[in-house]
Amino acid sequence: MDRREFLKTTGAAAAAVAATQAVATEAGAAQASAAPAVSTGLKELRLAIPFNDGFAGPADYARRLARNIGDLSAGRIRVAPAFGIANAADAVRAGDADLFFDMADSQLDMHRAFAYFAGLPGDQGVSPRDLQTWITVGGGQALWDDLAAETDVKPLLAAHTGSQSLMLATRHVEAMATLAGRKTHVTGLARDVAQGLGLEVVSLPADAIAAAMRAGEIEIAECGGAIVSYALQIPAAAPYLTGTSINQNGSAMLLGVRRGLWDGLDAGEQNMISAAAAAEFQLSLSEEEAHRPMLYPTPSHERTWPISAELNHAIQRVAAAVVAHAAGTDATSRRIAASYAAFRTRAGSDRASA
Repeated sequence: MDRREFLKTTGAAAAAVAATQAVATEAGAAQASAAPAVSTGLKELRLAIPFNDGFAGPADYARRLARNIGDLSAGRIRVAPAFGIANAADAVRAGDADLFFDMADSQLDMHRAFAYFAGLPGDQGVSPRDLQTWITVGGGQALWDDLAAETDVKPLLAAHTGSQSLMLATRHVEAMATLAGRKTHVTGLARDVAQGLGLEVVSLPADAIAAAMRAGEIEIAECGGAIVSYALQIPAAAPYLTGTSINQNGSAMLLGVRRGLWDGLDAGEQNMISAAAAAEFQLSLSEEEAHRPMLYPTPSHERTWPISAELNHAIQRVAAAVVAHAAGTDATSRRIAASYAAFRTRAGSDRASA
């Protein structure tokens, strides 16, 4: 998907959300300007982004977030995006960047409990807006802060791929047995689920997925919703829809702030950054919801796997086992899992497997 075309269709929405942010944070901004401890000096911050500039969706979310932080701070904070930084979180820890924007499970190799804040696979997950509710008012943010403190980062929800992921394939599959050994690209705990289904997981840079599918190096890929999938040109390389997906509720993205920097900001500045991240989360969801019917209309029967119901049932069973294993990693995981489970029960999201 061409970035300029994407921006044309979403420019009005971006302008509207910027106005909303200004109203929503008026009280915080007034407090910041009145407080004697607020520094009047310019803070110039570097934002590390793993996505390439021009990547419609994530790169645009990050650029817009950087701009809105500056606008809300009345120019006191200037955020300079740096695209194509492969290990964005590492750049922050090394002092080469002040913030990073990435998938919320990008640090899964450091602790498996990060998956709870990105979105769990199968029916273990919740809708994007329920995820936001748990994190912001259901106790999740404090648990996320404690977990991320080990990596010297303050995490904030900052965007989302949408409430429906697309799992696309290069060929039609008639029977579950034929999935064994098929090569796939997925991320997060979905990797463990895919392996449990007998698939071979291949890790690739996002912008290399379509080429790998055209070359026959992988046959199945799941990269998020319609905007991300089209930005990566995956539908053109893989015209078949599996009829279900592993990350069925999509995946969250985060803004990670170097902990020392965050602690050094005053309350008004922290509120400005938090407000900008929260507004971007909502706008990214709205954009996906608006664009999905246009970018990916309902596919024909010939383009959908007939085993979708059977595959979905298998995903639910394996996902439940994968999440249970992650929940039992250590005491930290058990605390996060208990809070998450309690929220799902209260929210009515604790659905039985199909």
